[in-house]
Amino acid sequence: MILIVQSLWNEAITEKLVDGAKSFLKSKDLSCEVIQVPGALEMATAIQWYANKKTPAKISGVIACGTVIKGDTYHFEVVANESARALTELSLRYDFPITNAILTVYQIEQAVERTNQEGKFGNKGFQSAEALVDMLQLKERISKS
Repeated sequence: MILIVQSLWNEAITEKLVDGAKSFLKSKDLSCEVIQVPGALEMATAIQWYANKKTPAKISGVIACGTVIKGDTYHFEVVANESARALTELSLRYDFPITNAILTVYQIEQAVERTNQEGKFGNKGFQSAEALVDMLQLKERISKS
């Protein structure tokens, strides 16, 4: 089972990321469950709680969908850096891939550009789901070698 974690901060954007991820997973006949958290910094905690409750073996991988838009303070850097660091640490601890579809942009328009499948940058949720499946296939190949 694949877990999608959606930040509710900038929900209009993150909903499109989740839709993109779900679209790709559906095309591969893969099931998923979506959980929602307040923001990007809360994602790692929720993933850990979920993994501890469900046992990591039941989670194939995780897609983290969020949006961090730069404001006037240093908070943007803290959220962007710490959420990415925490996701990497969890991936290594639990031995399942976590792909990062947390957009870190300077303006809302840049986020919108990254949620449109036909747009210049594509849908980063869709692309993150693609990367997750690639990592799961790589893990399987490595375990068989």
